[in-house]
Amino acid sequence: MKKLFLTVLAAGMTTVAFCQKTFILSHQDKKGFFSVAAGTSLPIGQYASCESADGQACMAGQGIAFNVATGYRIAGPVGLMIRGEQHRNTVNTSAMLSALYRNESDVWTAKADNWSVLSVMAGPYISIPMGLFSIDGRLLAGRALAVLPNTAMAGTFGTTEMSVKTTGSQSTALSLGGGVTLRYRLGRSTALNLNADYSRADFIFNNLTSTATNGAVRSESLVYSSHRLISVVSVSAGVTLLFGNSFRPF
Repeated sequence: MKKLFLTVLAAGMTTVAFCQKTFILSHQDKKGFFSVAAGTSLPIGQYASCESADGQACMAGQGIAFNVATGYRIAGPVGLMIRGEQHRNTVNTSAMLSALYRNESDVWTAKADNWSVLSVMAGPYISIPMGLFSIDGRLLAGRALAVLPNTAMAGTFGTTEMSVKTTGSQSTALSLGGGVTLRYRLGRSTALNLNADYSRADFIFNNLTSTATNGAVRSESLVYSSHRLISVVSVSAGVTLLFGNSFRPF
């Protein structure tokens, strides 16, 4: 009976010690992180504008956003991070047709590729722990690559078949952004993250052409450039891997 009691007591003490260890490690401060997330891309400003009179209106619609980030705190709550993000946004083809002058009886269709913006930015961030939660704030700058989509419209004007096609292009520009992350600790090395970010870049797309057909007649514009300001808000969620503390690197 005594041996059984000692065995149960030892097992209980081992369980308590393991639980204490798990609790301590799950609350142990981590200096670095690597995160991945996906969510919704919401265009704003001229990027979302569908005003036909605005030559810089991008007519972008809601899309998807992906991001990866890594960072390390170097002085208390302040650290440095690098973040890559991609946005893919649709084009509002209904707005394209609304900007076209035509008779009510004319039937027109429009199609377009997607907008694509890829950015890599770096900068400082600050992390504020709150138990199992933490809040990060960041200000970033870097470079962005944008793809202006090809567009096409086709239909009739009276009895004459017509079409208009515009080529796309690529451009790079300075990208600025900022955002916040709410992180919830699941264990000693994993967490869930919820992110809200804003970014913008001012692009100039060169070597653009437009081609129009009117029955058998085909005409092509001279090569031209277009200035587009792309600004977008994204909301995303994902997972985070935590690493590094004052006692050991991982």
